[in-house]
Amino acid sequence: MFGKRKKALVVYHTKTGHTAEAAEAVARGLEAGKVSVTVKPVKDLQPQELEEYTILAVGSPTRGARPARVVKRFIKGLDRKALKGKKATVFSAYAGFRGKATLRRLRRLLRRRGAKVVLRGVAVKAGAPLSLWKGPQASPEDVARLEELGRSLARKA
Repeated sequence: MFGKRKKALVVYHTKTGHTAEAAEAVARGLEAGKVSVTVKPVKDLQPQELEEYTILAVGSPTRGARPARVVKRFIKGLDRKALKGKKATVFSAYAGFRGKATLRRLRRLLRRRGAKVVLRGVAVKAGAPLSLWKGPQASPEDVARLEELGRSLARKA
């Protein structure tokens, strides 16, 4: 199938903008890997839209070592095999600690809906703990890690 580009969806939830910035970095990496990318907040996504994508990256802020409720609710609300055949990864922005715990929980949720999670994901430190204040941005090194996550996902898909 020459000339047909792979299609990826980068879906996320954010309160302060840090996870949205992380989503954009992942999308830049996917685009560098010659993948057509759509970036969308989870609140604007309809389950049937997932059908048109073969690649999925899901991002959430870390809240008490867990993904945001809106992200969990969306994934749990999908049919059991809604993500079957899709290559996936996860990412998180955390202000305090336990960003990797959020990644583990997101990976498990995606696998339970049939996704093939091909990368462990990236958690980046950004923001201020227990606050809706914007706080510090992710470091340039963390942004580079997110972009590499996108490039690696493009190669694995």
